[in-house]
Amino acid sequence: MKSLHILLSILGLGFLISCKKSGYETRDGSVYYKDYLLREADYASFEVLNDLFAKDKKHAYYRGISLTDADGASFLALNDHYGKDKTMVFYCDNYLDFKLFETKRKDKISRIYNADASTFEVLESSEYAKDKNRCYNKDIGFAVSDLASFQPLDYGYGKDNVTGYFNLKPIPGSHGRSFTVLSANYSKDKQHVYYTSRAADGPPFSDIHRIPLATPDSFTVIGMYYATDQVHAFYKDHCLPAAAPASFRQWNANEINYARDSTHIYFQEKLIMEADKASFHLLTDFYAQDANAVFYEHRPLSASDITTFTVLGLGYAKDANQVYYEGKLLKKADPVSFALVDNDADRDAADKYYSYKDGHRIKPE
Repeated sequence: MKSLHILLSILGLGFLISCKKSGYETRDGSVYYKDYLLREADYASFEVLNDLFAKDKKHAYYRGISLTDADGASFLALNDHYGKDKTMVFYCDNYLDFKLFETKRKDKISRIYNADASTFEVLESSEYAKDKNRCYNKDIGFAVSDLASFQPLDYGYGKDNVTGYFNLKPIPGSHGRSFTVLSANYSKDKQHVYYTSRAADGPPFSDIHRIPLATPDSFTVIGMYYATDQVHAFYKDHCLPAAAPASFRQWNANEINYARDSTHIYFQEKLIMEADKASFHLLTDFYAQDANAVFYEHRPLSASDITTFTVLGLGYAKDANQVYYEGKLLKKADPVSFALVDNDADRDAADKYYSYKDGHRIKPE
């Protein structure tokens, strides 16, 4: 009997843990979500559908929030974001609202007004779905050429048997059956290779276009922005005419802006003409050095002293004679006393004469 009591206690504890995990709990004739009383919930018919959705005979809930006009009796949770009843479809999310000094989690509940509830189904990705008329990403509907074959791919791409898609729009001239995602920035089909610019890459934002000289059969991504085919090397959508594709490599896994082949060194798409390949090495802040010169990005700093050159940080560097900011000479700066300044919002560097902010000399008040 004692063993039975222990077993029941363990099972009861497991049940409570399970209820707590979902956030929903029924006790003393009432329903709670994370200790908030759901006043309109019907205790007798209340049913937890998953960690986020629940329902009773009249209402449906997302994270304890009643879904306006939803029919509880017919409501189904399709996954952690989508739910539907016999006539309506909902998309729900809990997201971080980033604000200066105050970041909060907020709930988003959207009714998808044009969705056909009877045929609405979630696709393999939790934020894609379709009905008999269109596809959906979150709460946004979009048209596709072939509903039956549409499949979401990584990084905002998709495809069906007719065409490829990016950002919920068809890629003009693409071949759907052979469309393949290579990375966040590169994709291809049997006819073309495509480059996609992202917000983090700078303008143009979220643009996709063909790379004219790229050959799909041999096209290979070798870095975040570098790629090769049998004949060419590429940085983003730029062809590097002097590069030897067979030996072309990104500098290393972490240095995404530099590359090299058997004879040359590159900064992004720019050939570093004067670089001595045997002695060239990277410093920090886009500075580099070889046996003969110091470089900022692809440009040699002709006046620099390679024996005393030091990168300070924040774009600043100096040698025995000069001070630099992002490769540009800071005239009148004193290299002997020049140093970075910490914990000062108005300046980031100073010498014995002046203070500096982002490479600009600050006039004394």
